[in-house]
Amino acid sequence: MNRIPTPHAPRVGIVALTIGTATAMLLGCSEAVAPSPAAQTVYVTPVRLEHAASERRYTATLAPRVESEIAFRTGGKVLARLVDVGQRVRAGQPLARLDPADLALAVDAAAEQLRAAEVDANQAASDAARFQRLLADGSVGAADQERLQARADAAAARVVQSRRQLDLARNRSSYTTLVAPFDGVLTSRRFEAGQVVGEGQAVLTLARESDLEVVADIPERLAPQLRGQVASARVADGTPVALRLRELTPGASAATRTFRARYAIAQPQPAAWRIGMTAELLLAATDASDSAADLPATALVTARGEPAVWIVADMAAGRLELQPVVVVAQGSDRVRVSGLSEGALVVSAGAHKLDAGMRVRAVHRPLDEPLRSSQAVAPTASNRIAATPGAAAASKP
Repeated sequence: MNRIPTPHAPRVGIVALTIGTATAMLLGCSEAVAPSPAAQTVYVTPVRLEHAASERRYTATLAPRVESEIAFRTGGKVLARLVDVGQRVRAGQPLARLDPADLALAVDAAAEQLRAAEVDANQAASDAARFQRLLADGSVGAADQERLQARADAAAARVVQSRRQLDLARNRSSYTTLVAPFDGVLTSRRFEAGQVVGEGQAVLTLARESDLEVVADIPERLAPQLRGQVASARVADGTPVALRLRELTPGASAATRTFRARYAIAQPQPAAWRIGMTAELLLAATDASDSAADLPATALVTARGEPAVWIVADMAAGRLELQPVVVVAQGSDRVRVSGLSEGALVVSAGAHKLDAGMRVRAVHRPLDEPLRSSQAVAPTASNRIAATPGAAAASKP
């Protein structure tokens, strides 16, 4: 028996066709899923720790332990300058003279005051003695005698005061000649003949060159460790001499953030040493467990003002981590740091172009052998890594 088609069948087909067409259009208009970015190729250098006592080197200078600013103890016009910079002087040797005319007048005035005070004191003493005799026979009253005696005592005190004023005036007159307080060498001069200088104004600098020290500025991270380190110095390519830490400034310099250390020479000072000569300060850590790694200088980056390096924490995933380090020593092409573990893979080229969210592919640096400071190996076209991230990814290891 034939089935008679219902009037709803064509409508169902049309609806199905419409739904299929709309689905196809939606699938065609949907955005394609972006492929994951390719891993960037980076050169890495494995960390090889040296567990021997590390030696740190700093540029230092020779400075005198005693260096005094010399000034006149009175003011006036400079009459003569008797020395020059670099001249060696003896204790008590005249260095300069002021015009003594005004101070000589002050001495004369003080002498006249003393003379007047002595005359007044003699007269007062005679009156007091006379009244003392009259008091014995009742010719004067006790009050008059006490008044004359008080006047005599005051006059005698004024004599003492005037004598002190005369001594002070003579001392000030002697201050017109500036003399060396100790044996030494003059390192600076800030006056000339004819110049008017004030009392206490520094005009010369005198240094005792027989007692020199080694002065160096130490980074703030390493300053607390100075007490436990053996120090020596080498001057003018000579043999190292032993040093002893004598003074360490309690605060860091605002400009350089370094601490100034002064080392006393623990053995007889070489005769060839002079003030201002450049020295090399050698600091050897006494703890043999102290370790550091030698890396290319290009591996060092700065994070929040502190030194750090990028390490490949996961080779399979290409994940990076930023590791803070302590710079022990730094040269033109190499840097010595502590704070890393043995065998860690440090990104040693293009480190300043990386961030923690990037995927990398680690390739051992062809120049990962330690370079001699006197022999720099220039990268060839086959091992040079590009500076930009795109070029680094396209380079072939």
